Amino acid sequence: MGTRKFQGIYQLHYEEAMGKIQTGDLLFCSGSYLVSELIKKASNSFMSHVAFLFEWYDRVLVFESVESMGVRIVPLLHYMTNYKNTGKKYNGGLFIARHEKLIDSYFDQTLLKNMIRTGIDSLNRNYDQTEIIRILTRIKLGVGKHKEDNYEYICSEFVDYCFQQIGVRFPRTMEGFIYPEHIAADSNVYPMFEIVS
Repeated sequence: MGTRKFQGIYQLHYEEAMGKIQTGDLLFCSGSYLVSELIKKASNSFMSHVAFLFEWYDRVLVFESVESMGVRIVPLLHYMTNYKNTGKKYNGGLFIARHEKLIDSYFDQTLLKNMIRTGIDSLNRNYDQTEIIRILTRIKLGVGKHKEDNYEYICSEFVDYCFQQIGVRFPRTMEGFIYPEHIAADSNVYPMFEIVS
């Protein structure tokens, strides 16, 4: 489990965290929902979901691919106050990390804009339900392979696809699958803090 580096990191309240987040930062979730627990167990990980963040008009927005909608944008504030329009906070831990490439002060901002454009062009693409079945089949039976370029994404595939626009390709299994664990455990991904309300 490469995500141990996230356990015990310092916590920041949402308001303070907003001043430290920058476009391209990663959001990792360790959910307590049934699907989240299944993902954590299947991937032997502390993390159940990954997305990336961007700033827009003094708001921090989450770019993600979710089971119910596919690729979408939602305010990070909704994770803190109104997750899935329930009027409640996300049930689990929310962690912010930054890829080493985005720490470099000489990083080409044009590449970052290309990453955001790629995310926007992917809006409303479907969540890849069959990929989840392939992953579970591989875990349980040891068979199956990832299908490239079907333009449907699980969360970690979407993040990987967008980050490829800045020259980053995250590790994956020998069969080509990528889980939130692979992105979180990448040695170039640095935990920053856990957001709390």
